[in-house]
Amino acid sequence: AFEKSMGIMGNRLFDDPEFEKETSKALRGVQLFHSGGENFYWAPIVEGVKLWRSRYVKQVDVKESDYAGRSAIVTNGLCMWDENDKVFVDGVDWFVHAERKKRTDDKSKYAKEEPAFYTDEEMKDIEDCYDNEYRRGADTLYYEDIEVGTSLPKMVKGPFQITDLINMHMGTGWILYGCWPNRLAYGGRKKLRGFYTRDEFNAWDTLQRVHWDKDLAEKVGVKMMYDIGAVRQFHVSNYLTNYAGDDAFIHRIKFEFRRFNYTGDVTWMTGEIVDKRIDEKLGPVIEVVLRGTNQRGSDNINASSTIMVASRQHGPVKLPEPPPPTPYRRKTP
Repeated sequence: AFEKSMGIMGNRLFDDPEFEKETSKALRGVQLFHSGGENFYWAPIVEGVKLWRSRYVKQVDVKESDYAGRSAIVTNGLCMWDENDKVFVDGVDWFVHAERKKRTDDKSKYAKEEPAFYTDEEMKDIEDCYDNEYRRGADTLYYEDIEVGTSLPKMVKGPFQITDLINMHMGTGWILYGCWPNRLAYGGRKKLRGFYTRDEFNAWDTLQRVHWDKDLAEKVGVKMMYDIGAVRQFHVSNYLTNYAGDDAFIHRIKFEFRRFNYTGDVTWMTGEIVDKRIDEKLGPVIEVVLRGTNQRGSDNINASSTIMVASRQHGPVKLPEPPPPTPYRRKTP
């Protein structure tokens, strides 16, 4: 990872012509927006576990909309497994591939959205929520103590800053795209020309900068700079793990991004328990729905989760039997 960040490491994508033939022509140069996903977790990922990952196109649907015009909704499959072929995570992500175009009208639902500005009182409300953020930890959540209809604690994220995005990438890397510097950037541009455009210096730079370059964001049809989907996906995971605690296991998370989360936006997260049951395969579980609402009062996250919980009657959580790994993977890691 360090070598890649410094632009000094080779990569098969750049150096192997045969690999290029196998992986070319996958909607290159088409602007995309992460709209959500659904993941199933089969075992905890702890220190020392080595996982292999496969991402693959699972389904493509064509759509027409007033905002994006003609677009393609692409469902990408995800699978992560260990050296014994034990699956730890499988699921899907949804991406909207749309034409890049600058908005010149005020007809979209985003037209009246203005940049955030907070009074001292509003900032105090945010900071008070941070001070009082709930973390269950070792206080075991028992099935018998759970009531359907219970509201979950409020959590806040933001105001979202470019600094937050930098910190996320420091921890995760570039996630899906190799937005590397120097020689690797040059190599990447030779293979993925549609992913690079000229900047204000007439130099080539990655289109990933829509998230920190206001002018480019406007050119692709978004009013302001905005987060990447993983930021809010992590918010959902954080919210759920805070509530579930150490002895529960989050088996499923579905997340949908309803609006853009612009730089400066705050997200207030709330949730509710909507079901509890003894599942034939999972044992005692609860179903949770949650939402993230910004300072404008608009939802930018809708999510749901299945959480396996301990029971005084049935005992601790027993991990479910995972499915086999996806067939869409290389024969060697």
